[in-house]
Amino acid sequence: MDHALRRVSLPRLLAIVSFGFAITLLANTLEPAVLGHKVLELAPKNPNTAMGLTTFAGLLVATVVQPVVGYLSDRTRSRWGRRLPYLAVGTLLVLLACYTIATAPVFGLVVAGMLILQLGANTVQGPWQALIPDLVPQEQRGQASGLKAMLDIVALIVGRQAAGQLVARAPDWGTTAELAAVAVPAVAFVLALIVAARTLPDHPHAPAPAPATLREVLGGSFRADFSRYPAFRWWLVHRFLFWSAFILLNTFLLFFLIEVINLDEAQAQRFMARIFTVLGMALAGVSLPTGWLADRIGRKPLVVLSSVIAGSGTLVLLLARDVTTLTVAGAIIGVGIGIFMTASWALVTDIVPSTEAARYLGIANMAAAGGSALARFLGGALIDPLNRLLSYPGAGYLAMFGVAAAFFWLSTLAAIRLPAQRRSSSMANL
Repeated sequence: MDHALRRVSLPRLLAIVSFGFAITLLANTLEPAVLGHKVLELAPKNPNTAMGLTTFAGLLVATVVQPVVGYLSDRTRSRWGRRLPYLAVGTLLVLLACYTIATAPVFGLVVAGMLILQLGANTVQGPWQALIPDLVPQEQRGQASGLKAMLDIVALIVGRQAAGQLVARAPDWGTTAELAAVAVPAVAFVLALIVAARTLPDHPHAPAPAPATLREVLGGSFRADFSRYPAFRWWLVHRFLFWSAFILLNTFLLFFLIEVINLDEAQAQRFMARIFTVLGMALAGVSLPTGWLADRIGRKPLVVLSSVIAGSGTLVLLLARDVTTLTVAGAIIGVGIGIFMTASWALVTDIVPSTEAARYLGIANMAAAGGSALARFLGGALIDPLNRLLSYPGAGYLAMFGVAAAFFWLSTLAAIRLPAQRRSSSMANL
């Protein structure tokens, strides 16, 4: 179907990826700053367990919701198109969840808010992800993925800085600090919805009838034709391992700073904001060049390189006992993640069939959601018990960082199995 798509202007590309900015901003506002603060406030005795298992439960919702919504979106025919109804409903759920989490007086409401948040964010993400294969010709998808990665980086920096600085004021401002922090992604979601509604066309393929039964919905949502798209299998394995490693590092770093580096919460929140600014700068330095290279030399070499660099940075992190070494490790890992974010997404938009883009990209996100769920479960179940068992507050964290390094290096093996695909390749041959 790509031959029917016209070249897309830069303003239209920005509109297409605007929801990606909002989703990344949300993730980096809530975690670790807002959610970490709520954990320390409402479940201080076992912070890693509370954080890990709460976010694990949320990701179980994400794993189920996104493929189902993608399947339904591909088959929706309405006056508002296939994607916009889901973008609107998901945005409303995100706004409700942000308010619930920020004002929760008991930890049970935080858990409920996270479940609603994952329901809303994934109702948006499945249809939104399909906009690139819907609207962007194949020869521009590296550029689109690079632009998406650049906005993800800006969202990461803004989210971490805003949330870190605002939540650090909680001792003086109280709940107002948390409400101010979650207002940042809430505004971004509303603006992205307005942009999508006003500027993005919807070009449905041949009409498809809505599924008649729940069994058809569930059966159709999670079925992938690996015999026709064998590259999709290895792409899923690579993304699962890579994302598991990244989330292991990301989710529990705040508590590592408090328990091992001996910073207080306000210092740790501010340092998290600074280190993710450094990481964001590293990402920014590689994302657009990676998109340019992905359209010229193919995606596979860059996907392999991302795993090697991130794995090397994690080995540096294992040696870190001060903020300087942590910052250096963060910069190296950031380069690897920046390459991954662009090259991996450019590759999967080539692999998935354009007529079922939302559904296949929903299945693709199961690799990230599943990897995140595994990482949070492992951290939540093992860090606090290992620290107590070995009477050393760094024991559990070092074990988790070691697992992250192993996952990065194992993802290299999966990346090597990917085909050497170039922009001129036929999707059907992957």
